[in-house]
Amino acid sequence: MKKKMVIIIVASIVFFIALILYIVGRYYFQYTNSVPVISLNGESVIELNLDDKYEEAGAKAYLKDRDITNKILIKGQVDTTNPGIYKLEYTIPELEMSLERVVYIRDNIPPTITLKGNKEIYIEVGEKYTDLGCIVEDNVDGNITNKVTITGEVNTKKIGTYEITYKVKDSSGNEAVQKRIVFVKKKKTEEDIFLNKNSDSATKNTMSDSNKNIKGIPILMYHFFYDESEKGKDNNWVKISDFEEQMKYLVRNDYYFPTWEELEEYIDGRRELPEKSVIITVDDGDESFLNLAIPIIEKYNVKVTSFVITGWNGDWVVQKYKSDKVKFGSHSHDMHKAGKDGKGKFLSVSNKEGLEDVKKSKDIINDTLTFCYPFGHYNSLTKKILKEAGYKIAVTTKSGKVYPGMDKYELPRVRISKGDSLKSFIEKLK
Repeated sequence: MKKKMVIIIVASIVFFIALILYIVGRYYFQYTNSVPVISLNGESVIELNLDDKYEEAGAKAYLKDRDITNKILIKGQVDTTNPGIYKLEYTIPELEMSLERVVYIRDNIPPTITLKGNKEIYIEVGEKYTDLGCIVEDNVDGNITNKVTITGEVNTKKIGTYEITYKVKDSSGNEAVQKRIVFVKKKKTEEDIFLNKNSDSATKNTMSDSNKNIKGIPILMYHFFYDESEKGKDNNWVKISDFEEQMKYLVRNDYYFPTWEELEEYIDGRRELPEKSVIITVDDGDESFLNLAIPIIEKYNVKVTSFVITGWNGDWVVQKYKSDKVKFGSHSHDMHKAGKDGKGKFLSVSNKEGLEDVKKSKDIINDTLTFCYPFGHYNSLTKKILKEAGYKIAVTTKSGKVYPGMDKYELPRVRISKGDSLKSFIEKLK
């Protein structure tokens, strides 16, 4: 009996040892000797253009049938605002497993060439021609004017049309080209001068007919900007990502940004402007323009005029933010309020009061070229006040484009509103 019990006990011990060895061995085989698998979601090499959106696809990992994706650590980051090669490492430290993804951010934005002086120059035979050159700014390389190659010659001894070409490439190989046209014309005789004076009135009378064959210059009108986190804005507010998309479109499609002086000459019929020309204006000088829009303006090197209410913002805005990209014009000093009749106060003030206001604004901004009517309201008195103050151009909120022969104190604009798609923005430029 005792021998039988010993056999049973020994058998039981052997059984339990075998069971334990089986369980431990299975666990060891399944979890220790299994080969973990880690793989990337998406491509291992990605190429994007500057400012494109990078979306992290991540990776996945399995050990036998167990999902261990949550153990993956991602090292590195991608900055799409700066060109370069970015490497992302996906690791599981305890298993000493890792994968790498490479992201190339390409700079595909060409430099901006701004000509010094006019794009079209008229000289008489025998006059001396001196090229004023240009300034080149690149979104990555900064000022690269010293890299410009200028080709073309002007023979001032021979009547004709001459082309000066400015070419430059940035460090990424993006090329920009700008051209200046020089017209060498015959000398005017006294008879030519006499006939020209007598033809001025005839030219003005036929100007409206010639407008039919001219595309016109859009002056874009913005007011305020908001980011993705803000809601409940009215149509005067434009989402800053939409604004950036619009500015990017203008730059990438080689739009020309005329100065107000060039626009004045265009209206007078003294110069032509490229078909793809546009002027950008932003009313009021609101904080959203200063904080959100100006960084975009500087990034894409576009030219913008901000019409500020100097009585609201004072001269600190002009002093702090004025640059070769951001100009300031007057939106009055203290006229951006309702008058007794419910319309803009500027319509009902005396000539003296109105003149004092715009002169005060002019002194703060140090500019007498451009004025923006408060609320877009104007009449014969306001136009008279602006002329006396020395202003040359005034914009309204009327819809339309600018054509030669227009009243320079009643210029229309193209309103850009909340929700305008890129397609509708492009249509408004046409």
